[in-house]
This record gives sequence, structure tokens and C-alpha cells, in this order.
Amino acid sequence: MTVTIIDTINNLDVTDETIVTLTYEDKHEGWHSTGDLEENAVRETDTADRVADLITDTQLAVRTSFGDTNALEAMRDADFLEDYGRGEFAFQQFIAETIRENPHDLDEFVEFSTEQYDHKRGCCTVSAEFTTTVANLKENIDAASGWGVSIPIEGGEFTTTI
Repeated sequence: MTVTIIDTINNLDVTDETIVTLTYEDKHEGWHSTGDLEENAVRETDTADRVADLITDTQLAVRTSFGDTNALEAMRDADFLEDYGRGEFAFQQFIAETIRENPHDLDEFVEFSTEQYDHKRGCCTVSAEFTTTVANLKENIDAASGWGVSIPIEGGEFTTTI
């Protein structure tokens, strides 16, 4: 018998309202001396696509890691969705492109960490962190595929990658 991640979560001493932290990161090596390594890292990794897929999933209903704001509502409140034509079928692609074009304005969606190898080259880690509940995660765990999961439990934290 195969034990699934859902079975494991069900065996934890948590409630459906327990907050789950979802994390993702990717890296891009390039020229930091040009001043655009962070922007290039967002364009060259699939982080924006992963974030767009996650935040547009209505069953997960993820929230920004900086508070209790629904991630999609945070984009809407900041007027990043006003150019989207309702009814178009490319909503996730629109969200991903918006993140690629505005990574510093959407700092609650992507964060950067740069390691400089020398005076020209370096590596930029692009990361994202969101929260949801155990109930939402169990409802559509496949939507969090490829994301790290952290669930607080008594005496520590349960962590895994889906």
C-alpha cells in the first residue's frame, strides 16, 4: 500500500484551518554587473509561471506571505489586473507576464537573493512564498506540485515537497 501526502497530512495533529506555507525557488546565473540580473532571473526561470498557476487556483486560495490577503486580490488591489480583458482564456499567462514585467513592484510574490561570484558574474535565486490552509491543500494538492510545504506541528514543523 502506498502512503500519499494526503494520508500523511491526515495523520498529523493539525486542523483543517492550520496554516500551510508553500515555497518555491529557482536559480539563474548571469551578469550582475549590468544591474539586471534579478529581472533576467525572473524571465529565465519558471518562477513567474509557477506563481501564476498557484495563485489562480481558486481551491487553494493562496494568500501572500505578508498577511492575510488573497494573492489574486492583492494583484487586483494594486491595479495589476486592470489590463486583462475578461473572458480571455490566457489568464494564467497574463499573471505570469505581469510578474515578469513588474518583479520589484510585486515583491510580495517574488523575492531575490544574489550571490556575486566576482565583479561581473553571479547567481540570483528567485523565490516565492504563499500560505493556504490544510483543508485547501487537501482539496487540490496537485495544484501545489513542485512547491515545498511546511505545516506547523507540535514540537516542530512537517516539511516536504509535493
